[in-house]
Amino acid sequence: MAGAAPPGPLELLLHRATDPSKAETDWECIQRFCDQVNADAEGPAVALRLLEHKIQSPQETEALHALTVLETCVNNCGGNFHNEMGKFRFLNGLIKVLSPKYLGEWSAESVKSRVVQNLFSWTVWFPREVKIRDAYQMLKKLGIVRQDPRVLEDRIVPPPPRPAGSIFDAEDEKSQVLVRLLQSKNPEDLRAANRLIKGLIKEEQEKSAKATRRTNTVKEAQSHAEALEEMLNRCPGRGGGTVAQPELQGLQAECEKLKPLLFRVASETLEDEVALAEILQANDRLTRVLGLYKQVVGACWNPAAGAVGAPAAPQFPLDGAGAPSLIDFSELDSVFGGPGSFPGKAKSKPASSSSSTHSLDEELVSLGPVPPVTVYERDGLKALLHFARDLVPGRPASRVMILSLLSTSPHPIRQVVFQAAVPKSMAIKLQPATGSALQAFNPLLPPAVISQVLLVANPLKAPLRLKYRLLYTQGQQPHCEEGEVMDFPNAELWGGS
Repeated sequence: MAGAAPPGPLELLLHRATDPSKAETDWECIQRFCDQVNADAEGPAVALRLLEHKIQSPQETEALHALTVLETCVNNCGGNFHNEMGKFRFLNGLIKVLSPKYLGEWSAESVKSRVVQNLFSWTVWFPREVKIRDAYQMLKKLGIVRQDPRVLEDRIVPPPPRPAGSIFDAEDEKSQVLVRLLQSKNPEDLRAANRLIKGLIKEEQEKSAKATRRTNTVKEAQSHAEALEEMLNRCPGRGGGTVAQPELQGLQAECEKLKPLLFRVASETLEDEVALAEILQANDRLTRVLGLYKQVVGACWNPAAGAVGAPAAPQFPLDGAGAPSLIDFSELDSVFGGPGSFPGKAKSKPASSSSSTHSLDEELVSLGPVPPVTVYERDGLKALLHFARDLVPGRPASRVMILSLLSTSPHPIRQVVFQAAVPKSMAIKLQPATGSALQAFNPLLPPAVISQVLLVANPLKAPLRLKYRLLYTQGQQPHCEEGEVMDFPNAELWGGS
């Protein structure tokens, strides 16, 4: 079916810059947004339309982030932006935030105060934009603005870059407190500054230790998976001779131990999309080679010879195009919660005739007691959302979900892209998917799977609604499927909503 056009670069950048889950201002993303506005002839008009929508958001943090983006654009995007900003089309959007007839009753006072401050400042900075002056005078006449605010002494600009690893790169509040303490002549303040510096250094050391642990774990997983794959390729039926069982079993056991470590470091890396993608890729490779181990050893082990020998195992490709891309969720207990079972779950087709190979449902059952939700199912392609039982550490209003795209289609599926949106009172962030292609179904292998982590923030704990767009090419036929999912287990997710 035909669908709406995908979001443009300005919309994507603004979504990142105004993410309400971010406590800090993303100056780098805002600067890229300004650069994109300046690069496109229609940039100012499109940007202001998007900003108007964000400023009207019921989420205070999102609206305040949007006003910061607007103020930075005023400072960096030149006359065309100012001219477009001075039109009633945009000014009416700001007036709605203030007017009790529209959004004024629900808008946060901090947002309304900032809008008034900007409107009044623009009457001073841009005296030729008469519509801005007229709009502001109208607000005063209606009694919505009772007195002029203090004029901003300067327009907002991004802060200067700091040296990498500076302890002053901590949270703004801590940085400001530290500067104040260091400027004081009171000995007690200086001692407090010393304690704060030690705390910042400790935080930086812990952050560095996590990064080192993540890098070492990913490297170890990749090297062990490569070594096990090479050893399996030396087995009979795969172009090799015999392999000693103890050595093979020892390497397999090391790979199994690495899976919970990967999920542990993944839980510490949710904010770093590139690093998280590397972890998921390493986990995929471990899962594939361990699946191959079960196939080869189950078919080829000769107990009399004490080695992997005689019967030839079927050859299962491990390259990116042919290998099954399945995230093994069996170790999520150590990160998100204890084991559970899905009530009334349907049995999936066995991955192979070997009794040592688990079904897909058995791999996913450790995520928690909340049953999965089917997002999409048609022509052999199925999308399921699984839910972690526990909340994100430090974010009680957030949930981790894992999207699984499974294919039992006889045709390969390529160019898979999943997009999602939630109501304005919530926020959603999609981490990179583990792949974009699913091979044609092979009854000797588990169903092909793409996995993707979704982070959902729901500060009001309102019933979850998710709109999605799923794009893919099946065989030679492109598809664009859109829909909405509302039957989420909200009581289990948000505690009684």
